This record gives sequence, structure tokens and C-alpha cells, in this order.
Amino acid sequence: RINLIVSTSKKKIFLIITSVFVGIILLFMLAMTGIIYWSSDFHPDSIQIDTCLDAGGRWNEQLHQCEK
Repeated sequence: RINLIVSTSKKKIFLIITSVFVGIILLFMLAMTGIIYWSSDFHPDSIQIDTCLDAGGRWNEQLHQCEK
């Protein structure tokens, strides 16, 4: 027979460890997003512009779209 009852202190420890782990993951994601925006000089269209130019298109700054 398997004992499926877990003590309250083990549940608390598990909850704390899980919370810390999730917090670290969220901070890492936030930091990576900041690094991406920092590397593109905080221009919101920079990834789309880069993709457009790589595909041989021309970026229209007024319309914010790629012209091929």
C-alpha cells in the first residue's frame, strides 16, 4: 500500500520552491525581452523591418509596412 498523504510542512516547502522557480523564470523572460528591445534601440518595428529587408523588400516608414 502506498501512502499518498503528504505532511503540511512538505507541502509548504514544495510551494515555496515552486514559487521561487516560477519567479526566476518570469524574471528571466522579462530580462530577455528587455535585452531584445535594448539591442533594437527600443524601436517596436525593428524585427519586422529586419525581416522585410532580409526578404528583399523596402520598409515604408509612414505606413509601417513592408513593400516588395
